[in-house]
Amino acid sequence: LLFVYGTLMSGLSAHAFLLDSEFVAYGILYGAKLLHLDEGYPGVVEGEGRVFGEVYRVDSFTLAAIDFFEEFYENFPERSFYLRVKKPVRLIPFNDFVDVWVYLLNPVVLEKLSFTEVPFGNWKEFVKKLIKL
Repeated sequence: LLFVYGTLMSGLSAHAFLLDSEFVAYGILYGAKLLHLDEGYPGVVEGEGRVFGEVYRVDSFTLAAIDFFEEFYENFPERSFYLRVKKPVRLIPFNDFVDVWVYLLNPVVLEKLSFTEVPFGNWKEFVKKLIKL
């Protein structure tokens, strides 16, 4: 299972990666902060808060393609932009927690980035508000 919170979500620019994957449920990742990077896409770091997203059942080929897209290099995590890690996510409306893969910003690259914290943890809604400004 894969939890997505940004451009991979339905209706957004990179969702094509998930067109052949099964949507499982909406979900909430706790113990995480959502950031909007100045480059125009989101990232998540560990911290106080929660992040809303979508959970998909993905096969190994899809996961490998998304790893490449997210610049995650399993054998070279220190060179990765995002790190793919297992985290518990609460499925909505079921309230069950499941372990899923999620892409977190690599702390090494975070110090070089400019960003805005998304206080309510929903990047899709954040972008809608940005567009209306």
